[in-house]
Amino acid sequence: MGKLKCFEILWTENKSVFYPGERVSGFVVLDLKRDVKLRSLRIFLRGVAKVHWTESRNTGTRLGSYTEHYNAEVEYFFKRQVLFGGEVTDGRDHVLEAGHHEFNFTFDLPMSGISTSFEGKHGSIRYWVKAEIDKPWSFNHKTKKAFTVISPIDINRPEYMNFVESSVEKTLCCWFCTSGPVSITARTDRRGYCPGESIQIFAEFNNHSSRTVIPHATLYQSQIFFAGNKSKLRRTKFCMISGSPVEARGTCVWDSQEIEIPAVSPTIRNCCILKVKYFIEVSLHIPGSQNLALQLPIVIGTVPYRQTRHSTSCLQTADTPLSDIHLLPAPPPYSESTNPPPFGDPPTYCESVEGAVSILDDDDDPTQMGSVTFTPMYTFVYDYRRPPAYSENDPHPVH
Repeated sequence: MGKLKCFEILWTENKSVFYPGERVSGFVVLDLKRDVKLRSLRIFLRGVAKVHWTESRNTGTRLGSYTEHYNAEVEYFFKRQVLFGGEVTDGRDHVLEAGHHEFNFTFDLPMSGISTSFEGKHGSIRYWVKAEIDKPWSFNHKTKKAFTVISPIDINRPEYMNFVESSVEKTLCCWFCTSGPVSITARTDRRGYCPGESIQIFAEFNNHSSRTVIPHATLYQSQIFFAGNKSKLRRTKFCMISGSPVEARGTCVWDSQEIEIPAVSPTIRNCCILKVKYFIEVSLHIPGSQNLALQLPIVIGTVPYRQTRHSTSCLQTADTPLSDIHLLPAPPPYSESTNPPPFGDPPTYCESVEGAVSILDDDDDPTQMGSVTFTPMYTFVYDYRRPPAYSENDPHPVH
């Protein structure tokens, strides 16, 4: 780009994951072939949630159909700093000499009222910094870089340690004949998990019909988007396990079948236009009939499970899935603090299993410098060991 060899944003100590209340810091790198005349070098920080989807409508006339757009946006914050030069209104030009330059910047994230970074089919929660060289009588140069914000959910809280249980039953019919009932009773070992951990599923499948059925368990994500008085749901299947066929008039018991959670977004509940939920669907595939299934809602958190024994005497019954699809209340009020919330051991992260997305907005220049893609990073447990089952006997006796 002419006199500009390098124009990019780097993070201090390569830290690109932040929590509410933390300080975002980095530096803008400029390598110039020759002196450059400019008004200012500015940097902007923004956090914003956006949703957009379209639906086709039929006019019922010869005009055919049309497309209706649904949009919503919530801006969490927008800040700016001048790193070199002056304000645009000053009208004065400044000269930046040829060579290598680094300009430091810092921004404090609000302590509350911001949601976890998310990239979905019809919307996103995105945080970024953008640097801009304002040049007189010429096009401005820009570069942009996104970062991850994680709103903490500690799955070690008592409400996430209780297991979730449900049951379902139906009777199969074939013409005028009625066979015996088919039923499922299932539960999880707890309600809250982190990516990298495993969900233990305990289930009993009773097949009193004349058909052979096959049990399955699947981890689903529900993305719910809101705009105006409309909502849109998208479900994603992440992983599934299957059991051995259950013969006619037979029974099958699952004693701790496991589903490992990939690097997915945590549950998102504090955004008024975008919501992310998870559930385990335990089902029976029944030939010649609609499958029998139940759902066990779970929470994906950000603080890993700590290996201490918790009581599971409290039982949470599975709710009706997605029964609370309605407009959510406004997010908590904006506030700022330079003191991040306390955490235990340093967390480890993994790139989202969904992969990279473009961070170019409508007002961005497609030719701008720097990377234009971004992959959110989420808490991930690399060395998860499932909690041992309770026993009065020492599983590793000394001989």
